[in-house]
Amino acid sequence: MRSLALSGDWGTIGSVRTFWSIVASIVFLAGAAPVPPARAADGPGGTVGANLLDVAPDTVGLSFRLRVDAPGLGGKIVFIALRTVTPDVPGGVGFGTIDMDVFNHWVGYEDDLGHAGWPEQGDPHPGEPSLWLRNVDYGGWGHVGLQPLSEASRRLFPRQCAGIDRVGGARADLTSIAAIHQGSILGREVRITLVRQPLLKRGAERDWGHRFTWEGDVTPTLPAGEYWPWLATVETEGEPTAYFLFLLDELRGQYVVPDGGVSVRTEFFFRPDVPESRDGAFQLFLWDVQTLREGDGRWRSHTRWDYGEDQTVGGLATGYGFRTVRDRGRSALEVGYGLGDYARIGDVLETP
Repeated sequence: MRSLALSGDWGTIGSVRTFWSIVASIVFLAGAAPVPPARAADGPGGTVGANLLDVAPDTVGLSFRLRVDAPGLGGKIVFIALRTVTPDVPGGVGFGTIDMDVFNHWVGYEDDLGHAGWPEQGDPHPGEPSLWLRNVDYGGWGHVGLQPLSEASRRLFPRQCAGIDRVGGARADLTSIAAIHQGSILGREVRITLVRQPLLKRGAERDWGHRFTWEGDVTPTLPAGEYWPWLATVETEGEPTAYFLFLLDELRGQYVVPDGGVSVRTEFFFRPDVPESRDGAFQLFLWDVQTLREGDGRWRSHTRWDYGEDQTVGGLATGYGFRTVRDRGRSALEVGYGLGDYARIGDVLETP
């Protein structure tokens, strides 16, 4: 069981920011080569995905641990996504999407670059895996925000806004506010905890990152409205604990989607048995996955993943994907490349 309490004026933590307060204390349980271009013949390729099973429809918390032991070559990405929904809302508003992604590179930059283009801009550090926290606004709803809650958090994870893959016309549906870890996490244990907080009503404010408008402009102002705040705690071995607040619109962000709301997917994992493959061993371990239901003080462990997606060009994934392993005496889900035999689509992987 984990617990954390926040109270008072979050807006005055660190440098001067927009003032806001919470009526009562909230207590809860708890280069030169950024991403290399894909080969024209097969696009991004190498996408396989698994969803966490047995997630309750009133889930308001997620916690897990990860570690990268081998960085791989090229621009490998592991997307670890939390998708949210508000029940009984008419269709058309989509889902909230909080990404806690592992890239096998990082970029160095100052905080809040506004629109930084795609891929994200900065000094490249290839071969040094890092954690990218992102609030992604699929559909261009506009009501998303991301704010570090301490100066240490801001230094470790400065922000920038980027479009996604240079597609989408006026870019209204492509806002991705990213906070990119400044440094390599190779061989370091990272624990991430997300817990939804009570609904907040906000006026129009700054310091929540930039976002695209429907006209294709970029604005630093978070629209007024009601938001579900999701508090993220990132504990990285050898670093101060970092805290962030993700804001998701009231129509999208109340609960974790029970079917597919927690997922792991790969990109740029090309088959190693074909010419010009992007080789180099990659290995990421994911374990100690827990969820929290609304009104419940107990974190519940999850051990089952449904391997339900394989979009590999030229056949099923070979030489990369998911498998269950023993790592340092515990059972873990491995996302790997070039390290042996992996599971196949349709398998249920268990990490008891």
